[in-house]
Amino acid sequence: MAGQSPVKKIFSGSVWGIAAKVLDAVAKFVTIPLLVGYYGKADYGLIALAFSLNAYLRLMDLGMNIGSVRFFAMWESKSEYEKIAKASRSSMVFYGLIGLANALIFVFMADFGREFFNISAEQAPTYKIMMYILAASTVFNWLSNVVIQLLSAKDELGYINRVTVISSILNFLIALAAVQFKWTLSLYFFFYTLSLLVVIPFYVHKLKVYPVGIRKLLWPKWDGKAFKIIMGYSMAIFAMGLFQFSAKELRPILLAKYASGIDVLTDYRVIQTIANLIMSFGSIFLQVLLPSASKAHAENNKQKMEKMVFEATRYISVFLTLVVFALILNADNLLILYMGEDYLSLSTWLIIWLLTVLLSMHNTPVASLVLSSGKTKALIYSAAIGCLISLPITAIFAEEMGVGAAVIGYLAYMLIQMGFFYFYYIPKILKLDSIKIFFRAFMPSVLGAVIALGIAYFIGNSLHFQNPYLEILIKSAIFFLAFLAYHWAFVVKTSDIDYLRNNLLKKP
Repeated sequence: MAGQSPVKKIFSGSVWGIAAKVLDAVAKFVTIPLLVGYYGKADYGLIALAFSLNAYLRLMDLGMNIGSVRFFAMWESKSEYEKIAKASRSSMVFYGLIGLANALIFVFMADFGREFFNISAEQAPTYKIMMYILAASTVFNWLSNVVIQLLSAKDELGYINRVTVISSILNFLIALAAVQFKWTLSLYFFFYTLSLLVVIPFYVHKLKVYPVGIRKLLWPKWDGKAFKIIMGYSMAIFAMGLFQFSAKELRPILLAKYASGIDVLTDYRVIQTIANLIMSFGSIFLQVLLPSASKAHAENNKQKMEKMVFEATRYISVFLTLVVFALILNADNLLILYMGEDYLSLSTWLIIWLLTVLLSMHNTPVASLVLSSGKTKALIYSAAIGCLISLPITAIFAEEMGVGAAVIGYLAYMLIQMGFFYFYYIPKILKLDSIKIFFRAFMPSVLGAVIALGIAYFIGNSLHFQNPYLEILIKSAIFFLAFLAYHWAFVVKTSDIDYLRNNLLKKP
């Protein structure tokens, strides 16, 4: 890739990451209606509960994933492979112990989960088998983290994402097989879990990119001195992420505890999957922006930092508002075609969740600058406040509002975070103009999307479609043309087109 511009190199390096995330999101999007249609809403709720429990227990990582990649990459650039080997073998011990603790938790949940969650007597045996499957697989999943960290430090993200594509395809095929061959729920969950494990040997094989043996990298052996370096850094990341992760991943668990039935998790999973089509780009945006933010911060160039945040927020907002408001425009038809008319009542909650995603993701450039600055202490307090306010909202209103309690709780959390960024962190810590960023980088695209939505909605409703597919197609086309016309007239400049053409399309 020698001779490529930095921007082109960043984007071309992200292609497989985007492809993997989109494919995974699409696979989940397609399989949910199949599985709900076959197993029923209540039994699919057990799958959603298992996913939620497994996701929340990833918090036991303690920030080691970020810390390990950081130090492995640093040592790899200096060819300090002995340090890498000592730390990676220590990490195998660490993750092995976490995996065992995780397995014990799942065994405990298998025996006592029915008393904690709203699981019927008929569902209890299946739920117990699913917990035992997770308990048996969790050690291998945790240990694979070390392998992925080593490959990430060696800039093998493209390979990692290609292997992820294999797993996504397997997930989809297993769902089809479950419906076609009428598998029991526990048998489907077993093969789904197995599909996550079969890719691990591919990761291990790729470790040959290191000039040291695989055994030397992965054979468990504790070295407290080497591990302490990574752990010290990782705990700071863990402290920042604890409340952010809890605010996001505890919501479905609270629904399972306090809502009227376990089937509410199916509703949650349906609208979460649609929203995740947008959220899947979040880490890609951060990956693209973080190097530029780090460089601008290292130079202590306020003008450069403000320009980077402003321009990145503007570009990202154009993309986000286009996709989010297109989904909002077609929310009713999407739910009917996706899950059936019984799920039409979720439309309002889906729209609110999509708007919450828009609020959270447009701030990615600011977040990248925050991470590059290292001044994250204040973020811990804001995340703690948001978490402690939003989670009780979900618990208190779960029985009355169902999935809406989780959506409103997450919106409350995000509004607190957004208020903190714009009223405190941007002007006080980063010393940037928050009013300019919000009203001149973010809001113009929002205004254009609202206008385009109104035009498409008015024209679309006046045509009285009989075919919902045709209605989605025509409304979306009208929305896109109105959105494009507005942005061409008021938002996108000639200099923007020249910049993208020169940096992304021009051959070196």
